[in-house]
Amino acid sequence: MPTPTLWLSIAVCICLLMTGVLFSLYRSGIAGVKTSAWADAISLIAVSFNMSMPLNPLIPWLPFNLFGNTLLGLGMMLTFVGLRQFFRLSVPWLALGVLVVAYVVPLILLWYVWPNWPVRTAIVSGTRGVMSLIIAATVWRYRPRDRGAFPYRFMAVMATGLGLTLTWRAAMYLFGVDSILTLQTPSTIQNIYFILGLVTWPGSQLGVVMMVHDRLLAQRGPKVRLAN
Repeated sequence: MPTPTLWLSIAVCICLLMTGVLFSLYRSGIAGVKTSAWADAISLIAVSFNMSMPLNPLIPWLPFNLFGNTLLGLGMMLTFVGLRQFFRLSVPWLALGVLVVAYVVPLILLWYVWPNWPVRTAIVSGTRGVMSLIIAATVWRYRPRDRGAFPYRFMAVMATGLGLTLTWRAAMYLFGVDSILTLQTPSTIQNIYFILGLVTWPGSQLGVVMMVHDRLLAQRGPKVRLAN
């Protein structure tokens, strides 16, 4: 059975390719592309920190997992911001600021004051899961009605799948169903999570790319008709 580290490494490689595509669309002028690209980059950095946890005994003063968990949540929030910008919607900065504080403070306390890996994992997965479901609802609600719906349906399905996977994982650790204490420890729940994440996380990034491509086609259409 592949190890959690192997599953993560495969997912990171796929997501790195998707992130590269988004950065290549940097100059498209489409709102939200830059934010989405940086959101993906931050998430990849976060996973790299979490995969570096075995270095903790060598560098005990550097809280790899705390940095990784913090950036994972911020990356998902930035993805939400990018999608709001993509659909030309206002961004609820105040609510997001409150959410960041409510997210980061418990992680710090559960790292330095009351160390508890399962509860930290539940907070991270739960927050990211709810945000992913909100992203799916945003895409479904504001998708254009005058164009093909496939890119938006694809994104909504992937984001929903990722959100349900993350909230399920949060419940497993919150209620102590899985007793492991590190990300690298193999278990049935870990393997199920990584297998589902291997599809839904890169799939969500691909969904953003597909929506951007659809927007580019929509902007190109009137120019082509005008030229003809």
